[in-house]
Amino acid sequence: MEDFSAISTFVRVVEAKSFAAAATQLGMTPSGVSRAVARLETQLGARLLFRSTRSLRLTDDGAAFHARCKEILADLAEATEALNYSNRKPTGKLRVGISLSVGRSAVIPRLAEFEQRYPDIRLELSMSDLPMDLNGEGLDCAIRVGQLEDSSLIARKIGYLRNVVCASPDYLSRHGAPRSIDDLKDHRCINYVYPNGRPRQWQFDTPSGPLAVDIDAHMLINDGESVIQAVVAGLGITQIPRMLAACMIEKGMLELVMTDTASTGKPVWIVYPQKKHLSARVQAFIEWVRELFDRTNEPAYPRHPAAIEAPVTAMATAESVAA
Repeated sequence: MEDFSAISTFVRVVEAKSFAAAATQLGMTPSGVSRAVARLETQLGARLLFRSTRSLRLTDDGAAFHARCKEILADLAEATEALNYSNRKPTGKLRVGISLSVGRSAVIPRLAEFEQRYPDIRLELSMSDLPMDLNGEGLDCAIRVGQLEDSSLIARKIGYLRNVVCASPDYLSRHGAPRSIDDLKDHRCINYVYPNGRPRQWQFDTPSGPLAVDIDAHMLINDGESVIQAVVAGLGITQIPRMLAACMIEKGMLELVMTDTASTGKPVWIVYPQKKHLSARVQAFIEWVRELFDRTNEPAYPRHPAAIEAPVTAMATAESVAA
């Protein structure tokens, strides 16, 4: 079988739509390109291209072979990139799908770290709370929250959105801090309300196991980022994933309360299309996001030894406030 150079030349001819243009791109002569494709056709025993002085088009065999060759060459490029991953910094465009709440509150505030570590990666974020078709939208990977639906995607669990109760220092100075779940009824709670009008249940880990509580909220908001802003403004107390509040906690704008009841929350995944070799860009992003979760999501206090991770029933299309 001809080596990959002839196959690469054939693919370049098809994409350039002429021997002359492909020759310019490859630094070859048009006759050299033509001979390479002719040798490939001879070895395959099939005609790949219809040639004329004015046009160039694929045969049926050529179209099928071209599609397969593009996949093979892409796999080869990714394998090479993965092999060189430890020797050089990843480069190129990386398209990532992410929910609005996780993107705005957890990832974007930390992106300076990612760009400093990987300056040659051009990151493109596709942010939406609607289901994303990775293949159809040309995404390299996506962050998803909750229980995953069956699909052809590869999934790696990177952590959990652990739930914590928090309030602003101003609110706590005026109203005090709740010390138990029962104390919440005496506080001005702010809660997220789903598009179907159902308020979010607050989740707690207790010595008896996981507990879901219906909250009599003073204020309901149907936007997760606005819930956080309302709490920062001192309007009340809420429960949110710690990772989404991490920046506000570090800045002293929010304080954790009832830390012994922090719950496990929903699992978080990186999903990507099935490929034999994962590109260095995606590997770099997975490593960085996993480190980000380890640093900003894990509570800095002991959790109940009897607390267990409750089964997850939410689908993988992340909600505005991930429970």
